[in-house]
Amino acid sequence: MQPMANEVNPDTVREVFRRRRGHWNDDWEAMLAYSPAYVAAYLEFSAYVADRGTLTPKFRELVYVATNCTPSHMFEKGLRNHSRQALALGATPAELLSVVATVSATGIYSYLLIAQSVAELAPAAPGAADLARIDRVKADHAALFGTVMAEADPAIAFDPDFHAHWLDFAAAPLRGPHAALSVKDAHLIALAVHAQCTQLNPAGIRQHAGAAIAHGATVDEVLDIGRLISSMGIHAMVFALPVINDLVAKKE
Repeated sequence: MQPMANEVNPDTVREVFRRRRGHWNDDWEAMLAYSPAYVAAYLEFSAYVADRGTLTPKFRELVYVATNCTPSHMFEKGLRNHSRQALALGATPAELLSVVATVSATGIYSYLLIAQSVAELAPAAPGAADLARIDRVKADHAALFGTVMAEADPAIAFDPDFHAHWLDFAAAPLRGPHAALSVKDAHLIALAVHAQCTQLNPAGIRQHAGAAIAHGATVDEVLDIGRLISSMGIHAMVFALPVINDLVAKKE
């Protein structure tokens, strides 16, 4: 049986949190004042993947960097915290910026979704005439992702040159003197971005989960990405608690 809220020692929670998560700040202190049991439960939830050991501490922080800097979230406090921890764990500036560059390529799904809708709504719409060019772009896409999923087919057929430019952009963090991520790790990072609670993009999840596995990720690693980022919901409390506390204090 779990202890009741008034039986949870806040000092113990704080100490164990620091040891297992590697950090503590005013946000957690405010949550601790709200409910030690809540923070203790969150700790067990958020530390589950660390206990499994499939993802290294540094890579877990890089995943958090990615999910905090996505266009659908842009949580600066979380970005600073996890970038600081990643650097403390040995991450290089090049690795951090390669993560950010990987995130920056996820905007292509706006076009993929529109192209797919156009293909369904106007099946007679003309595609590109150069079929050999389409085949070359599909081959380049498959080399990076392991396969060409149905969501990408219409986009490539309508405009293979645009898709080729995006492939070069998406692959930039993996090539050249500033590249700092393996192909597998880049796809795990992208998977986290598409699966996080502020994005929930099924097409991106399927594409990058498949690509990560094709490039050597285990099923456990892929699932642990999902387990790891499931704790992102805590940002609701991080955001709301000080606002509510401020309003209550002003009312009193």
